[in-house]
Amino acid sequence: MHSNLVITIAQWVSIAVVALVLFLMVYIMLLRAMLIMKERRYRKFSTLWRPILLNVDKTKPGRLPHISHADRFSFLILWNMLREGKDADAKIRDWMNSVAVATGIDRVAARLLEKRSTRKKLLAVVTLGQLRDKSQWEKLRQMALSDHALLSLAATQAIARIDPEATVSVIVPLVVSRVDWPAAKVASILGEIGPDLVSRPLTEAVMQAPPEAMQRLIPYLETCHDAVTLPAVCQLLRNPPDDKVIGPCLNVIGKSRDAKDLKLVRHYLTHARWHVRAHAAACLGRIGTREDEEKLVALLTDPEWWVRYRAAQAIVDLSSSSMQRIHKLKEGLDDRYARDILEQVIAEKRLV
Repeated sequence: MHSNLVITIAQWVSIAVVALVLFLMVYIMLLRAMLIMKERRYRKFSTLWRPILLNVDKTKPGRLPHISHADRFSFLILWNMLREGKDADAKIRDWMNSVAVATGIDRVAARLLEKRSTRKKLLAVVTLGQLRDKSQWEKLRQMALSDHALLSLAATQAIARIDPEATVSVIVPLVVSRVDWPAAKVASILGEIGPDLVSRPLTEAVMQAPPEAMQRLIPYLETCHDAVTLPAVCQLLRNPPDDKVIGPCLNVIGKSRDAKDLKLVRHYLTHARWHVRAHAAACLGRIGTREDEEKLVALLTDPEWWVRYRAAQAIVDLSSSSMQRIHKLKEGLDDRYARDILEQVIAEKRLV
């Protein structure tokens, strides 16, 4: 009896497993079929609306095709995809915004802000930012303060597009406190606001930030006016609160190509930390003069490979250097590692 019971149970388990596998196969096929249908519907919708949204010959939307409730999400996706990056073209920007208002999609986006779905909220936030909808600025400001990294970042970009001047007082404290925001995206938003508005408050915030935050914040000063940021950066270099801020400060000076502080940069060529020497060498490659060549040649024998590499790059990048002079310099080097690294950089330069 016991053996029969075991066999019976095994048979039913096998039947259940086969049934489950069949069910999953059918379910996957249904999902695939639904996905194909959605993609076809979106392609058909896009074929209809893309020419309308890009028809800049008109000044006012006339009779537009009806957008069903099921297609509203598709319209928002298509509209945002076509609208992104069109700010420079005022004609197409104004046309697309007027179409969005005429179809009532601006009101749909406003309602989506109240939804629980993060995906719908994100789409609404981006849409309202692109539309420059000032009536939603306060709601978006509150969303910018949320703990959700992606949602808060999207809302910050939206309010920056709607009212850059009012957004400065919101974004600067957030940039300091939000370590979870991607640096490239933050720099992009600061660039959208513009250096005229962001330079002074951001520089002051960086100078007042704790030393452990400065390393992350200093690169954002590259989006600001040099006249505002360079005095602060040089002040930090004269008395750095932490060795980790020296490299970012040297990068800011190098990218500004301001040669007024050459003496300060040269001081760091002999720093105890190798990463500081590497940054100093790279900075000299941008702002250095002929007299810096000898100092950079000395770094070609540095124990750290990255220092040697940055020094070789700097020698090649010096405005006073010519390829003939660099080859002559290489032939005069006694150190094998120095010759090798300079030869590598020369070869890289030829490939560019």
